[in-house]
Amino acid sequence: MLPRMCLPWVGLASILVALTTAGGESRAIPTVPLEDRVDPLIGSAGRGSTMPGPALPHTSIYPSPDTLNPTPGGYKATEPIVGFSQLHTQGTGGNPSYGNFLVTPWHALAIAEVDHASPKSGEVARAYAYRVHLDTPNVGVEIVPAAHSALYRFTFPDASDSHILLDVARKVGGAVALQRGTVSVDAATGAIEGGGTFAKNWNPTPYELYFAARVSTTPTDVGTWVGSTAQGGVTLASSTGQSLGAFLRLKTRAAQPVFLKIAVSFKSREQAREWLDREIPAWDIDALLAKAASAWRLKLGRIAIDGASDEDTTRLYTALFHASIQPRDRTGDLLDFDKLLPMWDDHYTLWDTWKTLFPLMAIVDPGMVRDNISSFIARHRATGGPVSEGFIQGKEFRTGQGGNEADNIIADAYAKRIPGVDWKAAYDLLRFHAEKTRTPNYRERGWMGSDEKTEYSSRIRSGSATLGYAYNDYSVAQLAKGLGHAADFNRYLTSSQAWRNVWDDALTSDGFSGFVHGRTAEGQFSTVDATRGYNTDFYEGTCWEFSYDVPHDVPGLILKMGGQETFVRRLLHALKHGYIDFGNEPSFMTIWLFDQVKRPYLTSYWADQFRSKFKGLDLPGDDDSGAMSALFLFLNAGLFPVAGQDVYYLHGARVPRFTFNQPNGRAFVIVGENAGSLNIYVQSATLNGKALTEPRIHHADIIAGGTLRFVMGPRPSAWGTGGEFDAARAAEDVTPDTRADPIR
Repeated sequence: MLPRMCLPWVGLASILVALTTAGGESRAIPTVPLEDRVDPLIGSAGRGSTMPGPALPHTSIYPSPDTLNPTPGGYKATEPIVGFSQLHTQGTGGNPSYGNFLVTPWHALAIAEVDHASPKSGEVARAYAYRVHLDTPNVGVEIVPAAHSALYRFTFPDASDSHILLDVARKVGGAVALQRGTVSVDAATGAIEGGGTFAKNWNPTPYELYFAARVSTTPTDVGTWVGSTAQGGVTLASSTGQSLGAFLRLKTRAAQPVFLKIAVSFKSREQAREWLDREIPAWDIDALLAKAASAWRLKLGRIAIDGASDEDTTRLYTALFHASIQPRDRTGDLLDFDKLLPMWDDHYTLWDTWKTLFPLMAIVDPGMVRDNISSFIARHRATGGPVSEGFIQGKEFRTGQGGNEADNIIADAYAKRIPGVDWKAAYDLLRFHAEKTRTPNYRERGWMGSDEKTEYSSRIRSGSATLGYAYNDYSVAQLAKGLGHAADFNRYLTSSQAWRNVWDDALTSDGFSGFVHGRTAEGQFSTVDATRGYNTDFYEGTCWEFSYDVPHDVPGLILKMGGQETFVRRLLHALKHGYIDFGNEPSFMTIWLFDQVKRPYLTSYWADQFRSKFKGLDLPGDDDSGAMSALFLFLNAGLFPVAGQDVYYLHGARVPRFTFNQPNGRAFVIVGENAGSLNIYVQSATLNGKALTEPRIHHADIIAGGTLRFVMGPRPSAWGTGGEFDAARAAEDVTPDTRADPIR
């Protein structure tokens, strides 16, 4: 167990607030601070590939424990801890990134990760701090983050052979990521510095990374290692493609903590030293803890949850925590860019975040959206090229899955009138994408050919790319219209109809006709079955799934599918037969199509089905830079954005009161009268006291502040159906189909 001198988190979580009872008596009840409502073990100890470590909102460093046999993030709850590295990704899959500069307290000198892997106990994770006991070396560990640095407190037993190891070369999973680099250690003070050129991230482009670390206790010995050979007294070492590190030997006492602080820079050792001196000038871990807790209290205060269960409240604040990690503000710390220009990094990728994360930030943190768009513009000006969907470690990575998703983020901000954006420069970027980065066949014929050679991305697919480009062109058209470019508006609005060029009227499935399909450059449609096409015609989706991915022309899509009645039957059939995986980004917006065909009760039903997949410590899949968490917040708030437009479709609140406290000082309150596990259907809705007859509101309604009130009930109602409600049909429509899991 950790000793009592550990961080006083219990004290932070037991603030007493005086209330007045109906009889006029004052009573004190315990109130949990918002920062203690977050449980980072959700998604890390369960499914989701998140990390249990602490971080500040959207800052560079993310210290967290690493384990043997980890997820791509670096951690698996059932595996022993090998140490604590300073950089991690947020909820991502694929080839793991980062895991740099692993710090491990140990009872002896043990270089290999398997030799200093320890079972754990007493693990406590908060947004602002983390602690755990490493059982094998009998060491307590506590971590508190700053923006580019972190402070560790180690509690060793009485020993003359305690060690702190700092692995310079490794990455998540223990592989050597260092291409070439150095490490130095000061024998008198124990200060360690190093870094060099690294690779092997998900973005394979080599990058520079450096650190500076200081320790509070004078070591009895220091040393370095290269490969598997450690040498005491050697204070400088270099490596090319081999393991590299430094160690401190300490004489420790059980009642005397040992502190280590470390900063990381993507520019230089000097910059790392500057971050360290500025952010952690002393060994005052309590002051740093209070500062980190305060930062999260402010950020999490952007929403207020009232009347929900403890479990739901924790999940909602944890979702906002997860949505506030990536991308990261690395302004002033990337080699290739002006240190004064906003520079946001670790987009992993925009394909994941444009539909939910950025629309959420448009409400709770519009400054983040503004600065990311400014960063897009700066990147384009610096390179003269496109803004890639992947931008990691300060390097472009052309790995887009669909179109140019930066276009949709810019269009979303424009539709919502996010202030402070240079819209002329943003439009120039959008037009560059439209003219230079769409594939040649798309620009000339109106679809991306399945056999077309392109530098855009190895993951691009004919069907999904054509749909993505079509929506990008719609985005360009909206800015062109607003900025007075009439000819461009007409041109790009016309080209946004390119989705029709991959619509195969002859393709049938389960009695329904017409689906999107891959198509060769010369025009021949794919022969793949409509239930297939995953990673052949489309990226991470099938013909069934992507046939609903036309958010800018839903009326045209309805006509293509045979009219409203067929559209409803077809979408309901797809959901009940498991053809739609709306736990994955291509289908994030699909169920809200029911609102657009006067069947909001079906949106309510399927929103509740998806919400039910967030259970215990599990997310329905990888959190994907907070995209899944942002979706969860919208599911509970009772509304969902169509990214790139200013409209929100409604499905009804899942908690009694959900408030967006906006930076403009206005509150948008969503009331769910009777909201609960059984009452999932909207019976009526009002906006600022005025009856809503259609299941939609607009962004201007939110930023103006006010109250959206839902009356919820246990059965479908006629609300929002435009007089087309049939109670018997509705009851049949919401009866689960037992032949298939409706959500994969």
